[in-house]
Parts: sequence; C-alpha cells; structure tokens
Amino acid sequence: MSANPVPLDTLKPEDHGVIVDMSGDPCHLKRLQEIGLQVGCNVRMVCPGKPCMICVEGRRLSLRLDEQAEIFVATDDASHC
Repeated sequence: MSANPVPLDTLKPEDHGVIVDMSGDPCHLKRLQEIGLQVGCNVRMVCPGKPCMICVEGRRLSLRLDEQAEIFVATDDASHC
C-alpha cells in the first residue's frame, strides 16, 4: 500500500487501490456513498477518462470525476476487484 494517497483519476488502467479519503461538496459525497464509494473500499481503474470506468467491490461503475468531490486512494498491487 502506498504511503501517499493519490487522486483516483490519476490511476492507470488496471491500477488497484483502497479509498482512504473523500472530500468535497457534501451533496456529491452523499451521492458517491449511495452508489457504493466510501473509505475502505477496494477500487480498480478499468478505463480512465471523463467519465472513467472503475470496479468497486466487484461492481463496475461509470463515474464522472470533477471538482465537486475528490477521491483519494492508496495504491495496492495485491488488491483485486
């Protein structure tokens, strides 16, 4: 696990990590939590871009990352979605 969390949108295809922090507008954070994104979840970048496709706890999600909320992950090569 990396010591320095990185923004989710900087991950390359097939990079893995664990969500360690989420910040931003409370309404956007609530929506992200409703779709399953929360601290402690394993994530894998499937396809970067806008929107990006990620795998979260075995489910694929299309996500438009923007300035309203930031998701930070600690990268982990041993984690699998």
